[in-house]
Amino acid sequence: MFIFTIFKIILLWPGAMSQFLEPNCGYPDISPKIMHGQNAENGTNPWMAYIFKYNDKEVAELVCGGTLIHKQFVLSAAHCIKRDQILAVRLGEHSSSRYFAVTKAFRNKYFTTGSYSNDIGILRIQPIVKFNAVIRPICIITDPTKVPNVKTFKAAGWGKTENETFSKVLKTVELNELNASECYNMLWVNVTESQICAGHPDGDTCAGDSGGPLIHPVYMDGSLRYVQLGIISFGSSLCNSPGVYTRLSSFIDWILMVVDNYTVRSPPKIQYRVWPYGK
Repeated sequence: MFIFTIFKIILLWPGAMSQFLEPNCGYPDISPKIMHGQNAENGTNPWMAYIFKYNDKEVAELVCGGTLIHKQFVLSAAHCIKRDQILAVRLGEHSSSRYFAVTKAFRNKYFTTGSYSNDIGILRIQPIVKFNAVIRPICIITDPTKVPNVKTFKAAGWGKTENETFSKVLKTVELNELNASECYNMLWVNVTESQICAGHPDGDTCAGDSGGPLIHPVYMDGSLRYVQLGIISFGSSLCNSPGVYTRLSSFIDWILMVVDNYTVRSPPKIQYRVWPYGK
């Protein structure tokens, strides 16, 4: 994945905080800055999840990227979730990483491998995540009608770079939404309304980046927030053409259904009161 800069920040509607899945979401640890030819600075993507499995040699192997959207859930792509595959998740920077077991995996039941439509999945993890400076959730807008209409995104991941190896550090790239015909001309797929065709002449996402986010920064109530608007789905094996991304606004109800139905809730605290004997 190549890296470059210039990213426009938009204004979001008043009162949007109530529309977020996690109220204290989307805060980077430090001011976001992507430098020419350099890796993204530490702390600018505290919601990024490194999804991995152990191979035959008991070595952790990258499967996909993802994002922390809730203290118990990580959002990713459906094609990253395979039956009988044991996954785990790493959150935080290398120096302060935390590891989490995946206790349940959800793949959208309408996902199809041919067109990669409905390419969205969720992992429930444990223990429950405690947010800190380097582990924080991305903002998910719970009302699809309130999603800002933007055409530029920042993608992030540990996918293959120009030397054909997975990156040891997180990389970011800016992408522009393109006409669906450009994806058809390059990939021979018809992009649906629940997908985004995006790319940039100077950069692309690549193998291993799947499941990672398309995000956009917004200013709200005087503070900077990051909102997730898409999920990296698929593209050219050469990583040099427009790619297809899942449009998150088409799946808000599904995300809310999974989170609401499968959040592990603590049992209620029972208070015992001893009554005196007699009248």
